[in-house]
Amino acid sequence: MKRPLDFAHIADIHLGYMQYGLEARLQDFNNAFREAVDKLIEIKPDFILICGDLFHHPRPSNMTLEFAIEQLCRLKSAGIPVLAVDGSHDSAPNSVTGTILRPLDRAGLLIHLPSRPGSCYEGDAYYIYGVGYLRGRSKEAVLSDYVREFPPRPDPSKFNVMAFHMAVSHEALGVPRHIRGVSPKALPPGFDYYAGGHIHRPCLVRLLELGLPGQGYLAYSGSTETVNYREADYDKGFYLIHVSTDKHVEVERIGLEGVRKFVVFEEDITGLSPPKATELLADRIRAMDEREAVLIPIITGELPPGASLSEVDLTAIRSAASLALAVRPVLRAYEAELPELTMPSEREDIRKRAYRHLVEIFKGKGVEEPEKLAEAAIELIEPLLAGDEKQAMALLEGLAHED
Repeated sequence: MKRPLDFAHIADIHLGYMQYGLEARLQDFNNAFREAVDKLIEIKPDFILICGDLFHHPRPSNMTLEFAIEQLCRLKSAGIPVLAVDGSHDSAPNSVTGTILRPLDRAGLLIHLPSRPGSCYEGDAYYIYGVGYLRGRSKEAVLSDYVREFPPRPDPSKFNVMAFHMAVSHEALGVPRHIRGVSPKALPPGFDYYAGGHIHRPCLVRLLELGLPGQGYLAYSGSTETVNYREADYDKGFYLIHVSTDKHVEVERIGLEGVRKFVVFEEDITGLSPPKATELLADRIRAMDEREAVLIPIITGELPPGASLSEVDLTAIRSAASLALAVRPVLRAYEAELPELTMPSEREDIRKRAYRHLVEIFKGKGVEEPEKLAEAAIELIEPLLAGDEKQAMALLEGLAHED
């Protein structure tokens, strides 16, 4: 290489995402990108790679677009080129809408790699090949077609980078099983650094660990804000890559400090009636309450027979916090199956089984003295079936008198 090289790798910024319908969360994603731009201007790398999902929607609002333009103008004024590929969010699955990155390219605010001849960009010390999000059931087949149409031409005398927005499936990368990806072997060879987007957990793996030639890395820089509560513990930031003239690579993690705090915790409500479960969860929210945080109670367990999940008062749980920005319960509990009733020919009389069945139902509803109510219900069956309203009313009045 002619000279040393520094460049930044960032992805999954998701500008315009109003998470939970909150204006504050929309601003959080803006703030994270602004902080990243502040740090990048201070570092002043040779270039910046945005590996997809700069925006959360292919048609961002005017306000979101204005903010993005302001930040890109700041980078341009600082003399830092921005190279980008489109992601699954900021490109639409049709040729009419396309990707918002193309007009930003035409305006000179970034270089949209897939729009350039050969899907690449070259400098005196580097060659960058870019592949945006590829739609299709077989990612490897679609990638193969793309590489065939736009063959990469890495230059051994330069530092070669492939920017992409897709999942690469390998245990070392920790890509979730439900995400369809490509194997490392499907990536075109000859690159020193594979810069990925789409996976929100930061990850840095040597090429040798993936069975690929070279001394470099395949990396996902992760997201800059929490797009899903499951990602709350992931470090938010980007990578800064230092390359020496002999292509020795050092990767530095640049973290973002201003991201929103998420407090995620699990609560098991097994055996509790919905009112008791609601009370327990509200108490937990009050105990975990933290100023401006997002609280995510994950509600697990099994409700008693006869109890319904719809009876767990999520509104009361959300309103239990006084300091947090928001409370967003995740309901993973389930309803117990009611015990089966059997025919009278079996050992126990159906009346006894019905009684036990009703006791379980009333317990699940949080009813006091469920046995007494179950017994009264059984007594009511015969007069109701016989149409004897007087006897039925007498039984009900007797029950009310006892209360």
